[in-house]
Amino acid sequence: MMTLAPFFTDVSPLHFHGWFNGVASFVICVCLLPLVLRFAVHWQLHDMPGELKLHTIPTPRLGGLAMGGALLIGMSLGGVGIYRPAWPIVLAFAILWIVGLLDDLSGLSPVTRLVVQFSAGLLVAQSDWCLTVAHNQFVNVILTCLFVMLFVNAFNFFDGADGLAAGVAAIVSLGYALLYSFRAPTVGAAMSWSLLGTAVAFLLFNFPPARLFMGDSGSTVLGFLLAFIGLDFYKVHHAIGTHLLLPLIFAGLPLMDLFLAIFRRMRKGMSPFIGDRSHVYDLLREQGWSDRPIAFGSYLATALLVVLGWLCNQLSPLPALVAVILAFGYLIVTAVRMGSLR
Repeated sequence: MMTLAPFFTDVSPLHFHGWFNGVASFVICVCLLPLVLRFAVHWQLHDMPGELKLHTIPTPRLGGLAMGGALLIGMSLGGVGIYRPAWPIVLAFAILWIVGLLDDLSGLSPVTRLVVQFSAGLLVAQSDWCLTVAHNQFVNVILTCLFVMLFVNAFNFFDGADGLAAGVAAIVSLGYALLYSFRAPTVGAAMSWSLLGTAVAFLLFNFPPARLFMGDSGSTVLGFLLAFIGLDFYKVHHAIGTHLLLPLIFAGLPLMDLFLAIFRRMRKGMSPFIGDRSHVYDLLREQGWSDRPIAFGSYLATALLVVLGWLCNQLSPLPALVAVILAFGYLIVTAVRMGSLR
């Protein structure tokens, strides 16, 4: 049976407060980001404008380099050593982060990225955080891998406008942090606070107009950690019934955009990984929205989904399911009417 202990353990009461991880990650990220920005500018590591890009001037990338470092160091300051059963999570995080950096620097094929994501999911499945929704362990392992890949790609697809992915991840992280505040400290609590601090720090450089992009190394890290926090929620809260939907509700906006993009592209006979200009943020831009209203609108929608997730975690199954169907039905219909499937 899994022992619910902090990710980084210590006897000091200070380290049992998740906000310590969040403040540490925030400060470290704020210190690292100017250095990364200088490095990217010096070596001309820019994200160039293009047909599928919203920005019109070359913008430095590699913000994920600072984000990953802030997360690792910030969580390490929460205790004296890595909590032993979580070592596969740390390894999976490191692999995705490094491969994301390689992708930002030289570009990797979609197949390579998927293989790496699946491998990260396998590492997670070897830990205490493997899904246990089926009686067959092989099925549980595959579902865990798909769960991780789902979140990683959702935030990678959603990182297409200034301040979007980081802001949404910050709100989702805050939702988890507040949810965990009523429970004993866990790995997920430490990660949610650290992710919140890192995402808020990155917004100082990425909020419209962005001075720095996170790149795949950043979006991959966001997606992976939110997938893991969702798995930790399942373990800690022994989620059953509609409670299983809470992690999917919290990250509902990026997940919906991902599913619509895959369906849209496959319906055209295209690869799901060939980009287009029909993401939610693209459609809002066509409606005349500028970058800041797009960001604030996405933050508001995510905040409402987090509140919905909290409510569904308290309600009985039937009312919770009806509320989820109505909320996501409205979002999908709105996106389709704007042209998401064209």
